[in-house]
Amino acid sequence: MRWSPMALGALTLGLGVGAVAGLPPSTDPGAHRPLPLGLGAVAAAGVPPAPLGVYARTGLRLTDIVWTGRQFLYIENTTNRIAAAGPAGTPLTPFATLPRQVEETRCRLSPGAHGFAAGALYCHTPDNRIYRIAAGGALVTLLATLPTTARSDGALDFDTTGAFGYALLAATGRSGAATPRGGSVYAISGAGVVRRIGGYAAPGGADEVVVAPPGFGAAAGQALLAVDAGRRGSLVAMDAQGHTRTLLTLPDGPNPLVALTAGSPPPTGGPPPGLYLTDTLSRNVFRVPATALRRYAGAVLVGSELRGLVWIVRPSGRGFTALPLAAGPAGQKYNLEGAVYIPG
Repeated sequence: MRWSPMALGALTLGLGVGAVAGLPPSTDPGAHRPLPLGLGAVAAAGVPPAPLGVYARTGLRLTDIVWTGRQFLYIENTTNRIAAAGPAGTPLTPFATLPRQVEETRCRLSPGAHGFAAGALYCHTPDNRIYRIAAGGALVTLLATLPTTARSDGALDFDTTGAFGYALLAATGRSGAATPRGGSVYAISGAGVVRRIGGYAAPGGADEVVVAPPGFGAAAGQALLAVDAGRRGSLVAMDAQGHTRTLLTLPDGPNPLVALTAGSPPPTGGPPPGLYLTDTLSRNVFRVPATALRRYAGAVLVGSELRGLVWIVRPSGRGFTALPLAAGPAGQKYNLEGAVYIPG
């Protein structure tokens, strides 16, 4: 069965610090001046424009995106349908389906080592179950269940540094509200053994988790949590002993979170290198070319869910700085969810 392809759009926006070409600059003061927030600061230096384009119109209420090295996988909000598309981003074909769960599921591609099946996809559903989907999508297996009944937003990443024993990391917590919620981070082995690393206490909950790359200052190799509290948010780091600290607070709830690792570009016929972002509202996949991001290799990119703000987070002395990279037009509605970076 083939899903109907959607027309591929091309919309190029000149995105600078709080401004979009042809549109009035944002009135958000956080996009224009330094904010002494948390242990870091949101800076406002001259940042080169980052062209943002619509890469694929999927027709799905997207919550995550994965690049397998051969195809894109798109995860749909609530239905938990997973669609596959080639390097062009469309057309879409069915790949797999997980049990229907209200809200967000995140998935990550197996590293193919340390007990994790090569080519498999691992997913964290809102009811805190961890599924393994075999390469090709035909076989879906329940790998583990996290010991909590509270619903979560599916935060998931593989530890490729060894700091957490090369485990699959899953963070619990529900985003979007300013009331104290927090959650826990768990390590899951390839055999499905679950171990709690520690808890974090903050307004909101973790939308995403990513293991910080080497060279990321005092937080290198630690689990970074994009904690979304609605109109505010924070980037929280947790080490392998479960100790936490807030690296930055941000003027909008963060969601997309990705390490900008260096690497070889895809082979001929692959997708153009860059950052790929999913938006639930428009059902589009947006792309920022890698040429706009190469200078930030080794940093971490954080995007806000509702206002389309994007920051590059880098070590600065003993703390961290968030450099505004882009902002959508004032009043524009977004629901940015997942992100994947294809270096090149």
